[in-house]
Amino acid sequence: MLIVGEKINTSLKGIEEAVANRDVKFIQELAKKQVEHNADIIDVNVGTRIHTEVEDMRWMVKVVQEVVDVPLSIDSPNFKAIEAGLEKHKGKAMVNSITAEKERMEQVLPLVQKFHSKIVALAMDDDGIPEDVEKRYKITQHLIEVLTSSGIPPEDIYIDPMIRPISTDSKCGKVALEAIRKIKTSFKEVHIICGLSNISFGLPKRNLLNRAFLLMAMAMGLDSAILDPLDKETMAALRAGEAIVGKDDYCARYLSSFRKGEL
Repeated sequence: MLIVGEKINTSLKGIEEAVANRDVKFIQELAKKQVEHNADIIDVNVGTRIHTEVEDMRWMVKVVQEVVDVPLSIDSPNFKAIEAGLEKHKGKAMVNSITAEKERMEQVLPLVQKFHSKIVALAMDDDGIPEDVEKRYKITQHLIEVLTSSGIPPEDIYIDPMIRPISTDSKCGKVALEAIRKIKTSFKEVHIICGLSNISFGLPKRNLLNRAFLLMAMAMGLDSAILDPLDKETMAALRAGEAIVGKDDYCARYLSSFRKGEL
């Protein structure tokens, strides 16, 4: 299971202030903590700082890569900020994200090709996020066809089936799970990723819902997630889930986590 640490995002408490004040120590400590807690990639998002985002992204990538040796996920709705982050990034990055929207595809695809990055592809197009599984599947199929025909290896593609809050529609969880299963069954070489906390937005005890959804989604084929690696209970559930669905040979990671007191 690929873990993308979500904590360096200016929409979260304290992060925007740290970026505005160029608080290197704060950002670097948060990056190191996430890696110490088994994050494989660190997501960096400064999207709330609309007027300085490009400059802030350059600074963020430099500062984080000074202290961690895992790749970064360059996360922005602004393709110029993505480009700035990729230019500064050492090694192979992840881009979050591309969609089947015409303008977004034209902006982001050339960057993915130029920098040979991994890419998160969202199952949405110019009509928005589909309500049903079949439409999400068709968009995903189109995205994979475009990306692979453009030279992007399937193993570098991370499909996000779009997780919507169950607080807005009680069917959202079931639709997401069915979409994950259908996509992974048809496209075995690509990865399935999601922003885990989206499922619980607006509800109490969000971590409980996040963990329940994580385990169900793993059973359907989810193999990557954007989450808080500092949440011990979620990480323990993830390790248990890996063992149960056969993604942890001889339960090696589960046992290692137990010995470290992480469960």
